[in-house]
Amino acid sequence: MTPEEANDKHLMTLKAIAEYAKPAQQKNVTNVQIDYAVRKTKLMLVILPQWAAEFPPFNLCRLSSVVKEAGYESRIIDANIKGYLYYKKHVEDKINFKLWDPTTIWRWVDDNYKDIHPLIEPVLNECLESIIEYNPTIVGFSMYQMNEEPTKWMAQELKKRMPHVKIAVGGPNVQKGYFVKQPYYDYIVSGEGEEAILTILDEIESGLAGSDQQYLSQPEGQRLNLNNFPMPDYDHIDFNEYKIPNGVTTELSRGCIAKCTFCEETHFWKYRQRQAIDALTEVEYLYNEKGTTVFWFIDSLVNGNLKELRAFAKGVIAKGLDIKWTGYARHDGRMDVEYLKDLHASGCMMLNYGSEAGSQNVLDGMAKGVTISEMEQNFRDGHAIGIKAATNWIVGFPTETYQNYADTMTMLWRVRDMSVHNMSTGVGFFNGPETIVGQNPEKFNISDHKYLGYWISKDFTKGGSHLLMRVKCMSIFLDQIIGNRGINYPHRPALARDHYTIKYIKPGIEKNVNYEQFDYDIIKTNINPYADSLVNEIWPLLRMLWKTRGGYTATIKFSPELDDAEFGRHFGTGLYTAEFKFTVLERGNWAADFKYKFVQNVEPDPYRTSDRWGAFFAQDYSKMEGNPAARARQLAKPTWGNDGRGQVEFNQLIEEEKELNRTVDFSFEHIWKDTGDWSDYKKYEIGLPGENILRVEEHPLVFKPLIKH
Repeated sequence: MTPEEANDKHLMTLKAIAEYAKPAQQKNVTNVQIDYAVRKTKLMLVILPQWAAEFPPFNLCRLSSVVKEAGYESRIIDANIKGYLYYKKHVEDKINFKLWDPTTIWRWVDDNYKDIHPLIEPVLNECLESIIEYNPTIVGFSMYQMNEEPTKWMAQELKKRMPHVKIAVGGPNVQKGYFVKQPYYDYIVSGEGEEAILTILDEIESGLAGSDQQYLSQPEGQRLNLNNFPMPDYDHIDFNEYKIPNGVTTELSRGCIAKCTFCEETHFWKYRQRQAIDALTEVEYLYNEKGTTVFWFIDSLVNGNLKELRAFAKGVIAKGLDIKWTGYARHDGRMDVEYLKDLHASGCMMLNYGSEAGSQNVLDGMAKGVTISEMEQNFRDGHAIGIKAATNWIVGFPTETYQNYADTMTMLWRVRDMSVHNMSTGVGFFNGPETIVGQNPEKFNISDHKYLGYWISKDFTKGGSHLLMRVKCMSIFLDQIIGNRGINYPHRPALARDHYTIKYIKPGIEKNVNYEQFDYDIIKTNINPYADSLVNEIWPLLRMLWKTRGGYTATIKFSPELDDAEFGRHFGTGLYTAEFKFTVLERGNWAADFKYKFVQNVEPDPYRTSDRWGAFFAQDYSKMEGNPAARARQLAKPTWGNDGRGQVEFNQLIEEEKELNRTVDFSFEHIWKDTGDWSDYKKYEIGLPGENILRVEEHPLVFKPLIKH
């Protein structure tokens, strides 16, 4: 292409995006000043297992390009992809679980990691030797929850072998207020890395680096300008090692316009949008120079600025770039058919939606700002146009009722054939301390005391055992949805093998379903609030299986032996055992034979003193430091204010903890047998929420603690 032709295409691109793109860069952002000089400091950037194996680590490639622009020598080691390849070749066939899989994240965390470290130690040692051979001045690690333990191991080994080397850590896990600052970290970076890494390197280069640990926290209101960075540095990346060798990750924005009440990530940093023309420049460079044709935008949400995203799409079309791209998105009714057509024409093959729930009540509690109607519209229109949908769901949000849980199953079933690429349901709602829920638990009916190591509602009707049931039942339901559809989901083969059997009267039947308002409080007991709610947790699954697949016979088992092996101790330490035998005919007549046993088992905890021993433990997040916690607290507006609880209030929590441990025991055994008839299901159906909303006001009962007799 001649210079004249290139200039003409550039002008055509500017004209194509002019209607939607901002003509100037965003205000109130901080430019990263990069000054070149001849330097002697050497940087090694490392990411360790476990992380995704599809693409190279964009964050490290961006940082490496910035420091090279300033004159520093830099190299990247992606030990995660090395570990993944080693696992596939030497380990996968020797173990009975998947090591690189969302269902086994818990195996990489805390003490669980010691069991899998020997499996990947050879590749970690190889990485260690490569670092030593390079002999860097400083090694920087990108840290996530799943690779914190390998990073700690590697940092300690480096300090043994290279006492002079400086260790820096940054990344999402470091930003969390509960991150533990290990003594072998010389620099800890909380916040965006581009400016911080230059500050660290300049200090080392000038000989001012001391022996004291330094914590670099980004100013709370600062937002770095995402425009005009140098092209990412892929010099030491072998694209052929990755699952998608012609793909990379990049970004159109940072931060999130939403403030969902369950999310910690939304508080990491404030939202800002990259100009479409700047993103296009990077995409075109990688397309022409690296042969990159697949782009995954790793923004918290790629459609935070609908106009700028459309401008990017128009620019790709004008430039004639034959690419495919995807990114995380929020459901939005403003993304109509014409809008989605532009995205598709630019190469959008999939949008990764944070769907979270199929219940309007739960969506409102999460502050999602979207309706069920809009969500189904996005699925329907995307399917018609050719844009697939990846979906992410949260099971067991604290305001989620039995009906709300069934509503989510209903939506999953209704959209199963609307070009859904994956249904990721995770391991249940986690009460993150740096979320709006975590900073104001009372508003969401969450107790200030954990129960057996897991959050519990203030009325004691929802805790770890309830969440275990919902997560496991959702996995069972997904097994029945997927069939031969090719939808990706957290498949747990052990469930169908060991945990349940379902035999349908007419195996090929699949039925259309509507939303409904049904009373799932079928079993009436008066044991204790924990038990009275737990005994009914099975009903949404049983009813939804019948509504969607017709008559069947099922046996579903829960036990510590089965569930600890599959989920770890994620849901706490209580010993829950249950067996559900259920038969329902096509017309709706059913028979149930249920057995339950729950033991309030309190295990030794090295983090608790003997005077605070028991099933309940006061958990106070009110004084957590760091930008994410501060931002969450400002939005949560807790009754104790932004300065946290005072000593008198905290002492009151401790006294409540002692009283609960003295008086409460939720252990129970129960057997229940009965029959019923669901043939009148039509009378419970309602219109599509968001179009013909029928919402029931819910006022959860507040129970007094069960007094031991």
